[in-house]
Amino acid sequence: MSLNRLVSRYSSRLTTIALFVLMLLWCIGELRHGEAQQTAKIAIVLPTAASPASDGDIQYARSIGKRFNRLLKYIGLTADILDENALAEAQLKSRRLIVLPLNAQITPKTANLLKVFVASGGKLFVTYNLPDTVAPLLGLRQVDWRKQETPGQFASVQLNAPEIPDMPAAIRQGSWNITVAAPTTPQTKIVGYWHSENGNPTNLPALFVGKAGVFFSHVFLADDIQRKTQMIAALLGHLIPEFRQTFAKQAIATMTTIGHTKDSTELERFVQQSNVPEAKQMLKAGADLMNRARAEYDSGDYTAVITTARASRAESSKAYFLSHTSVETEGRAVWNHSGLGAYPGDWNRAAKELAAAGVNMILPNMAWAGVAHYPSEILPQSKIFTQYGDQIAQCVAAARKHGLEVHVWKITWNLEGAPKAFLEKIRAEGRTQVSATGEALNWLCPSHPKNVLLELDSILEIVTNYDVDGIHLDYIRYPGSHACYCESCRERFVRTIRKPINKWPAEVLPKTGAYGEQYTEWRVQQITRLVRLIHKRTRAVAPEIKISAAVFGWYPGCITTIGQDWIAWAKSGYVDFVCPMNYTEDSGYFTELLTNQIALMPKDVAIYPGIGVTASNSLLTPDAVVEQIYLSRALGASGWTIFDYAADISETVLPALTLGISKRKAKPPHQ
Repeated sequence: MSLNRLVSRYSSRLTTIALFVLMLLWCIGELRHGEAQQTAKIAIVLPTAASPASDGDIQYARSIGKRFNRLLKYIGLTADILDENALAEAQLKSRRLIVLPLNAQITPKTANLLKVFVASGGKLFVTYNLPDTVAPLLGLRQVDWRKQETPGQFASVQLNAPEIPDMPAAIRQGSWNITVAAPTTPQTKIVGYWHSENGNPTNLPALFVGKAGVFFSHVFLADDIQRKTQMIAALLGHLIPEFRQTFAKQAIATMTTIGHTKDSTELERFVQQSNVPEAKQMLKAGADLMNRARAEYDSGDYTAVITTARASRAESSKAYFLSHTSVETEGRAVWNHSGLGAYPGDWNRAAKELAAAGVNMILPNMAWAGVAHYPSEILPQSKIFTQYGDQIAQCVAAARKHGLEVHVWKITWNLEGAPKAFLEKIRAEGRTQVSATGEALNWLCPSHPKNVLLELDSILEIVTNYDVDGIHLDYIRYPGSHACYCESCRERFVRTIRKPINKWPAEVLPKTGAYGEQYTEWRVQQITRLVRLIHKRTRAVAPEIKISAAVFGWYPGCITTIGQDWIAWAKSGYVDFVCPMNYTEDSGYFTELLTNQIALMPKDVAIYPGIGVTASNSLLTPDAVVEQIYLSRALGASGWTIFDYAADISETVLPALTLGISKRKAKPPHQ
């Protein structure tokens, strides 16, 4: 056969193969496109300045929208996040659900689009805000708005919806205010009421379900995430039955993705290597339920699949927890943001529970820059102190009884929660920060000498009056690169560089200003000065006191953005340990952050990476928490810190830790 004929024959065959491959790729693309369309039938609509809404409200709505989208992803759905000013009818045609996460007002254009959307069979999921043009679509009207009268007034929602399959009996939700609404049609039902932390009913409705959708009277917070996702799945399955198959498929897919093991083979290998008989039994129970769930899926019983798959994952997770070993030489800490522990008024119960779970350090938030949960003579006293008494004294007494260290968590510079009179006084004295655009910020300016003394004196007051093991600094930074540009900062910076600044703040802005680099370094010096003074003065009063800090995870980026050079603090010996806030659900990113941190940190300063169980950037299941502890150990960290110790952590995470990774060894009997 000639060369030309050979080339011609194979060219023809190659053309046919190429066409077949192209057709195959096109088909795959269409299938994937179809899947994307099927799982993107939800739009989360955020307010914009045209709504109208303030910048703060817009940013908070964006945060709430991202959290809602994260909850949807847990159950197998995805959503497009859309700005209201860009909303068009064409964007809503393929949607089955629109979420309004925090929309105080909507434009007439949006109101008309929603009206058409609901009339064509679309459903709404609305939280907290109930605009007058939206309420009638849900068969509701707003009748009031309530702020909590006492801490813990709105602590949980008791649910009663027997007609909705797989609805949980209750969810925890520590809300501080709610929108009060009432049905206007018989089709809209109240299916949940608010209860206090003591379990007492408030008789205030929390959750409404109607023909056109759902209204929840607050935003969804980061607590009790597993039951919340179960509730959302139940509600959406009720409103849009076709979603149940998606939920079932997702439940099956996540049955075997436990912790750092990513499939059933890896999980079985890990459990078998542990050689814990109970773990092997749990693994077998999980596998049996797994097979049952798959059979139920094949038969089309999607509601049963969800329940069975959840049970399978629970058993497999127990096998995973039991297969870890405990390392009792590490630092095991929890942050407590409320300053009340998990049980307000009962620090003894909290300390006993933490000790039983193997935790050896608690970092309770006892003071901000302008308010204290103890009888301070320097900072205004909080409502928590008024209601529950001296929280530092109660916490320390309980911790000593159960062998826990107490490192008082002091928030610096940030004036959140400060009484109005105190805030106005500070601002009148020119001591608060100013943004680059001239906006007044509720933060103390770190360059003002009186503010440095206020922070220093409030910390020395704690160290002098209480038997604490350490001071834990937070917000030891600027709020961002947009601050501070007050006139006092200008005067002090000009004195430092001995050159005039004619265009303030343009000439000192990072990246663009002629003095941007110098001003960035000057901001770093203002923050570092306080850390240095705290170290020096507290050690003079209590030589054994430990100084630590919650710091931003990505270094050195935090130097430019927030003036926080925590590696320099460590190298200078100003801190004994740091807790980088490595809040992420991505184990790869967690590993990247911690690897970088350990490489930079001097060997004599400990790292207890922060694990964000209920943080704004991460919502972790118990097995994901154990995975991040496992990774921390493998990478060489000295321990770990969990955010945030509250009822949710108490119920879900501590039991998981106790089974293996922080299990306390039994003490030998007395001879």
